[in-house]
Amino acid sequence: MKQVFSTVNGAKVIEVPSPLLQPGHILVEVAYSLISTGTEMATLEAMGSQPPGLVTRMAQNPALINKLINYLRNHGVKKTVSTVFDYLGPKDSSTRPMVSIGYSCSGRVVAVGSGVTLFQPGDRVACAGANKATHSELVVVPENLVTMIPPQADMKNAASVAVGAVAMQGVRRAEIHLGESVAVIGLGLVGLISVQLLKLSGARVIGFDIDPTQVERAKELDIDEAYADPDKVQWPVNRFTKHMGVDVCLITAASQSDEIVQTAMEITRQKGRVVVVGLVPMNIQKNPFLRKEIDFLASISYGPGRYDERYEEKGLDYPYAYVRWTEKRNMEEYLRLLAEEKLDLALMTEEFPLDVAPEAYQRLKDGTDRPCAIFIKYPDDKLLTEKRRTRVDLVQIRPKATGGIIRVAMAGAGRFTKRVHLPALKSLEGEVRLAAVMSRTGATAMQVAEQYGADYATTSYDELLQDAELDAIIIGTRHNLHAKMTLKALQTGKNVFVEKPLALTMDELDQIKAFYQDNTKNKPMLMTGYNRRFSQLMVDAKSIIQERQSPVIINYEVNSGALSPDHWLRTEEGGGRNLGEACHIYDLFLYLIDSVPRSITVSHAGVSGNDHSPNENFTATISFTDGSLATLTYTTLGHKTYPKEHMRGYLDESVLVMNDYEELEFFGPQNKRQKYSGDKGHFAEIAAFARAVKTESQWPISLQHQLCAAHIALEVERQITHCGE
Repeated sequence: MKQVFSTVNGAKVIEVPSPLLQPGHILVEVAYSLISTGTEMATLEAMGSQPPGLVTRMAQNPALINKLINYLRNHGVKKTVSTVFDYLGPKDSSTRPMVSIGYSCSGRVVAVGSGVTLFQPGDRVACAGANKATHSELVVVPENLVTMIPPQADMKNAASVAVGAVAMQGVRRAEIHLGESVAVIGLGLVGLISVQLLKLSGARVIGFDIDPTQVERAKELDIDEAYADPDKVQWPVNRFTKHMGVDVCLITAASQSDEIVQTAMEITRQKGRVVVVGLVPMNIQKNPFLRKEIDFLASISYGPGRYDERYEEKGLDYPYAYVRWTEKRNMEEYLRLLAEEKLDLALMTEEFPLDVAPEAYQRLKDGTDRPCAIFIKYPDDKLLTEKRRTRVDLVQIRPKATGGIIRVAMAGAGRFTKRVHLPALKSLEGEVRLAAVMSRTGATAMQVAEQYGADYATTSYDELLQDAELDAIIIGTRHNLHAKMTLKALQTGKNVFVEKPLALTMDELDQIKAFYQDNTKNKPMLMTGYNRRFSQLMVDAKSIIQERQSPVIINYEVNSGALSPDHWLRTEEGGGRNLGEACHIYDLFLYLIDSVPRSITVSHAGVSGNDHSPNENFTATISFTDGSLATLTYTTLGHKTYPKEHMRGYLDESVLVMNDYEELEFFGPQNKRQKYSGDKGHFAEIAAFARAVKTESQWPISLQHQLCAAHIALEVERQITHCGE
């Protein structure tokens, strides 16, 4: 499908894989989308400007220096350098990031995901949401950001639904009463729609904009008064309000000037209200803000529900009786007013076909008498099957496999994958070729595939499974998908590297175990991303521990920072800190002690509240058949200045101490101290996996250890969950 992106060379129409339908979402074939002059033009300008170097960025934002130091301390030199270069972007402008743009569109429903009951194929709908309702031939949008278009409403005008909801929410925040006077500063699209909504509410409206064209448009929309001279604001307001000041000032401008908010305060009456809808600096001076006791209010985009993942992504609605106007209800009401022709967009908009969308942006940038917004019209003669292609080839003729080079696909292109696994693969050029990149969104798949020279980009996991030339798949998706994707890949004969955790339920783990028990001949390699055992520090620690004559007692502490209550790792997608992170340490115990666990004892702290939970504040003690003991203390109650990971091992009248993968001390007959980079083995584990696939040699981590580490994590979780029952 075709999609419009912001690039360093301006807006571009690019062919990308079509998005896949997800539960609770709706697949829409777009008829029209709306280009707004504010957010999108700002994105284009930011992308088009020459990005400053790292030193310049740090000078502009000193907080970056502390971030860099902390990252270096936690992740080591090699990964920090890789992350910095990824942050700055590649030097070749042709592979620099492309950013999805657009957040308001209309079209017809193609299909609905599981759990969706209010829509069906063929429905005319309007959609909202950044990175969702984009300028694309097909979009996948969550149910709460989609609304029906009334039969009388025009499909094109309905594509303005997001902008209309923004204006409506601003007017609602103003709490307008019949006969009140309102000043609107900024007469762009949001401002002009706001003017019409204010008039419908019975307000008297005076408007200001530095563009005379916008002022004339406001007058044609029956605003009471409008002015284009920024130096003459107070006098018209005095005359308009008989020197009392307006009851409400609505700021719908986009500007870097501090003067706008100050002007709004000055023209607003005592105990009046100032509502900020546009993007302006919030440097509020005490006078007249405090002297007048002005209520200063912000408007939350489309309305309540915006930026709430539970509402937007999970489909959780707010009770009608308590939250009368959510973002979806604002969208519905805006479309009702359009259908009843109580709002007029004709004076403010123009239309361009999709193929010449870059010209539309140029029109908004350079044109005289330019419109407030432009509609993009999508071709209606293109077959839906053509739009729904989930794979885009980046090379016309796929390179032939050369001796010894394995082909790898990346399934999932999130932040961790891009920061860790992709640079690791790139460092193995000559041994590994990144053949394909799969991501939920076509834009991400295309961008990563182009940057790392992959053969193709796709949004379909099945494309990877059906690719006979792939030797292995690296899975880096959200945790709840790992087991299912791993099993499907193994069943097609693909070698698999899956980021931890391997599974989130015992049933998932049993299915993977059964696969290897039932397949005595075809046994593709499985490797879980337990990277710590590949760090040089732990390799050296094992060389000491394996020579012991006595059992070993290991105490391992993880001082992990608290996560926000809605962080994905704490949801069903992540499985929690024990299953999602502590599993690393269980594998490390198996690696260092190399014995079979005999029993597991778990206790958790009596914590409460959203900041801390039992499965991230606990101790787990594992006893082994050789008499060894290993205890993990995992907590979010500590301070971030204390090392994140610390280990002490007691053996043969000696003590082994690890400090955050930066230092290993040995206290015994001869005390020794060794410094390390802080590297936790991420690059080494990928290299070990690739070389094992290439040579068909021994697995880097035995299947027994992988299954056992996952089993320990699941048993710890069970005991935490059922403790006290």
